[in-house]
Amino acid sequence: MQKIQSIILRNFKYFYGSEDLLQHNKIELNQNNLLLYGENGSGKSSIYWAFYTFLQSCLKEDDDVKKYFLPSNPQNLRNRFANDIDQSAILLEIKDDSSTKIIEISNTVIETNTEGDNTVNRIIAGSDFITYKYLSKIYDFRNSEEIDLFEWFEKEVLMFVNFEESYKDHSGNLTSETYASDWWDFIREAPNVLPYNKNLVSVSSDEYKRLKNETIPKFIDNLKVFLAKITSQANSYLENDFNEVFKIDFDVESIKCDYNKSTGRRSKDGKLHFPKIPLKVIFNHDKLVSAKQNINKPHTFLNEARLTAIALSIRLAMLDDRLYDPDSASLLVLDDLLLSLDMSHRDKVLEIILKKVDEYQILILTHDRAFYNLCKRRIENKLKTENKYKWEFKEMYQDSTDNDIPCPFITEPKSYISSAKKYFKEFDYPACANYLRKETESTLKRLLPQNKTIQGNLEKGSIPLLLNGLITHFESYYKDIGGDFSVFEKLKEYKDLLMNPLSHHNIESPIYKQELVNTFEILEKLNKLKLIRYQQDINNELPFIINHIDSSGDQWEYILYLESEFVIIKEINGEIILNNPVCYFESRKNITKNNPSEEVNHKLKLNGGFSSIKHFLGFKTSTTFNANELLSAINLNGNSLISMLN
Repeated sequence: MQKIQSIILRNFKYFYGSEDLLQHNKIELNQNNLLLYGENGSGKSSIYWAFYTFLQSCLKEDDDVKKYFLPSNPQNLRNRFANDIDQSAILLEIKDDSSTKIIEISNTVIETNTEGDNTVNRIIAGSDFITYKYLSKIYDFRNSEEIDLFEWFEKEVLMFVNFEESYKDHSGNLTSETYASDWWDFIREAPNVLPYNKNLVSVSSDEYKRLKNETIPKFIDNLKVFLAKITSQANSYLENDFNEVFKIDFDVESIKCDYNKSTGRRSKDGKLHFPKIPLKVIFNHDKLVSAKQNINKPHTFLNEARLTAIALSIRLAMLDDRLYDPDSASLLVLDDLLLSLDMSHRDKVLEIILKKVDEYQILILTHDRAFYNLCKRRIENKLKTENKYKWEFKEMYQDSTDNDIPCPFITEPKSYISSAKKYFKEFDYPACANYLRKETESTLKRLLPQNKTIQGNLEKGSIPLLLNGLITHFESYYKDIGGDFSVFEKLKEYKDLLMNPLSHHNIESPIYKQELVNTFEILEKLNKLKLIRYQQDINNELPFIINHIDSSGDQWEYILYLESEFVIIKEINGEIILNNPVCYFESRKNITKNNPSEEVNHKLKLNGGFSSIKHFLGFKTSTTFNANELLSAINLNGNSLISMLN
């Protein structure tokens, strides 16, 4: 299967110069997914527009692509500091199992339209680009207006909708064009090329009759079919993923398009009347009478987070409807997608997006550091159990060349602890303490469940906890599981003495050197903790399986599902601690004899359930619980939990 290896930007938007002199102009993906943090003004969105411009180029004429790179064209996207004679270009490196291909678009070369090579056409057919601005356009209407999405469809959607049916040209010949954008472009252009008698279109001509009675009605019929399909899928996202109580409706029966309408007894207007796509909401709330459940102006009733959820559900539904080539590269490029969502909606959307990793090479770009950290943490947790997908983590900052020309600086994320050690060696103790604080916060957020790293605020919504709150929550959480917090007790002391920003003016003296050393040591111990957390997920039917032999040597298999969170911790001394979650034991089967499965249908705590299994299989149960034995017996997706922990 094809994947994107790298993209090169030469004098394109914020990217000045070429990759020969400025290495950051070549962004290596290594055929992996990408999570990129870019501070404001660093050129992050230039990467988004480079991919968009490159892939869209295969749908345009060469001159319409070259204009983005020509200094004389007012629509050019060239870097403003580049000389007019400097080349401006985008190059995409595409790899599969046996070959590498580099394709260029520039002011001189357009290789995406090379005859006989449909590589880029196949990629764009299975790819999508989503930004916050794109989503907000769905509900950017005045209170006095009803939402009409046709203009948005025309600019952003129709080029991705395959009607799988061709239209006839003005000579009556069937074309090879099947995309909705091709149909609509033909319809829009038709009034300019139809036969005319003096100043009036010839209504008796075959061209006119075919357009009015065949092409336009078929376009509307196909559009209605498409909208009906995505309505169902969008409502599925709203109900199952966002847990909303409302549904959307495009009111497809009201969608019409006409040309040359009658304005009187013998006169016609000669105009093309664009369709309207109204978006409405049915709010199935038990406190609303049925007459008030139909909301014709959703943007006047729902908050921005819910409107964004609708917009995203529509877009994801379109994505699911897309026909793409599984052997071709397929990109899902997201630029600051979730700015207007609260924490709970962000969490849901992130889960949806990460499930798409089977189908797409995902590129997530954001200038929101908190969201970047949330993403990174979630991805790293998934990699512990789903390590077949690789991710690149990058950070992007403003920089300048030796001649003071602005340019981007892209780096792998540097750990806080390595920065702390650097400043410690340089005797910059305040900077060292600052990075020790960041490392402590990062580590505690990794170890704690997400709901214990935030606090609710009626005015600001969910906000991240400060270090003191994180330490307090970790102490309580760790003790509840059965961990020995005494090893980390001095975190509180070092937080007040060194890591409180108000203390930094007091730690210039070498007298605090030993406290910094002690803080390094306690953080080293904290980072040695191994923790795996399994969440109950009603949408994930992947069971845990306990394999065990009975006293006669037969192999048995038990199927169980989590009813609460399952936490496994391996302490620095090697001891394993489990939190003993409630589980639903569904069935058991004698694998050796290949007997039919027997129903169990019991909810038990995991430790007690495992003891019951051993008793049933003819073994005496010890009064001392053995966590290693249990984790060796439990499998998830073919791997024992003890192997995942080790």
